[in-house]
Amino acid sequence: MRYFIYLLSSWKKSLIAIVPLCLLWASTCPSEKKESETLHPRWEVINISEDNLDKDKCTITKCRLGALRFHVTDRQKCFNSNDSCAESENNIVDTQDTEENNWVLTPNFYGSVTKEKFPKTMQTGMKYKFKPNLSKEYGIPFSFLEEWLAVDPIDYKDVILIIATGIGGKLGVSEPLEKALEDKKGKGAIRDYRMLTTKGAIIRHNQYVKEGKKVFTFIHTAG
Repeated sequence: MRYFIYLLSSWKKSLIAIVPLCLLWASTCPSEKKESETLHPRWEVINISEDNLDKDKCTITKCRLGALRFHVTDRQKCFNSNDSCAESENNIVDTQDTEENNWVLTPNFYGSVTKEKFPKTMQTGMKYKFKPNLSKEYGIPFSFLEEWLAVDPIDYKDVILIIATGIGGKLGVSEPLEKALEDKKGKGAIRDYRMLTTKGAIIRHNQYVKEGKKVFTFIHTAG
């Protein structure tokens, strides 16, 4: 009998300890589900808080393989057709429900790289340049530059072009495009250009925007 009472007492103590843990687990699950859109590791490339963003700055807040979130200003408009624009709420554009991996941000516009604004680029295609012995035409094609600048026809002399070459840098830039960028910089047609991995490009974009510099940014969310 004493042994039975001892077991019952031990069981009650264990139950008291377990119940709070169960309650704690139950209370965290819903919040984890709600926060799954914003917490690591879902956004493994870039994960910046979207609280207290400067409304006058275009900030890229989150990036993972195949998806991007960024804050746009009131003056920035989507250059894609209405039916192909990414979902936007409170000036936060979320590309998760699209199949697009290539995005462009300029001082006055944003959108995905489609044949609507980039017909030559889409016709040529962006071929991954992950091997050094591949054709010099592989990577982002030369035609991209002209179509990219045409999206937002402003004075480019103060503009810095930022090109993301992929999450792992596998997309790359074609040799003709790289030469064209260097020529434009040398002639003073643009202020500068940067070719970086997607993470590096996002970090540099946010830095330059915060400093008040004019940037044209291309982001590739694959490769």
